[in-house]
Amino acid sequence: MPIFSDGMKTFGQVPLRDRCQWFTSECPPGYTPEMAEITDDEVPDLAAWQCYEGFAWAVPAAFSSALSSFRFEQGDVLYRDRSAYGPLSGRPSDGAVAIQVLEPARSSRVNPAEAEGDRRAANWLSEVRLERIDLARGVTEERILSQGRLLMALWTGEETWLGVGSAEPPMPLAARDLAVRLSQTVGAFERCWAKKRGTGFLFVVDLASDASRVKARSVEVALATLGTAHRHEFLPSAAGVESPELFHPTLRVRGVMAGGASREAVESALRDALYAGGLRRGEGDDETPDRFSTARHGLLVGLGD
Repeated sequence: MPIFSDGMKTFGQVPLRDRCQWFTSECPPGYTPEMAEITDDEVPDLAAWQCYEGFAWAVPAAFSSALSSFRFEQGDVLYRDRSAYGPLSGRPSDGAVAIQVLEPARSSRVNPAEAEGDRRAANWLSEVRLERIDLARGVTEERILSQGRLLMALWTGEETWLGVGSAEPPMPLAARDLAVRLSQTVGAFERCWAKKRGTGFLFVVDLASDASRVKARSVEVALATLGTAHRHEFLPSAAGVESPELFHPTLRVRGVMAGGASREAVESALRDALYAGGLRRGEGDDETPDRFSTARHGLLVGLGD
């Protein structure tokens, strides 16, 4: 199906005229129908029409579940240029390109838990049928490729991933793989927090994961109770991680420093915010085991010691 129908953009089989008045200011820039399902409470700090940094194509946060599960579905429409998500005006610029996914059929796509590796691996190699549309020339080409090659095309911008015969790429490394390299990022955060005293907590955030972002917010709120909290966030490449190109493009290394707070105070605040194993062990209670481990969530860094 063409991406334009009677002068209106379409979203899969459904003209966008049924969802919003695309040519007026009633829709925020970058709005797509899928975004209506996302609220600021569910995905804090990243509005649905914002695009992820690190992609050659403009990929809005509304596609977080597609990025997490490696499954783009019928009706998903993506543009290389972010401005194409806004109101249409005039002729598309030369080089303006869109991708509209035709298959697989839509499902109750949700963000998978990272433990669901087998399903994500199967999705990575599964088939997707799409149209690559040259918006300026009005030329549509149908392609059949893997979900993994589609994500690589969106990530790197290399058209060869959309072509015939390109080799299947390896799956990007996940948050748990980045977490074991947090020690490589300490220098980047120490430079940010130079001349400050306190304790910092470094951890991995997957911006495409609702659960990861909610957990990050919990950490920030907890450490803010100890004093002034200083937050910094890096792409793996900017944080000094070895072979950063191997990691999923929505992963970030975030650090929150509680000014003037001791290591013990920060660890206690993190336990209150993150421990789901039951009530804390009371003072002087040597019988109740304390199973909370800060190292399972991130890395503590002392500053100004």
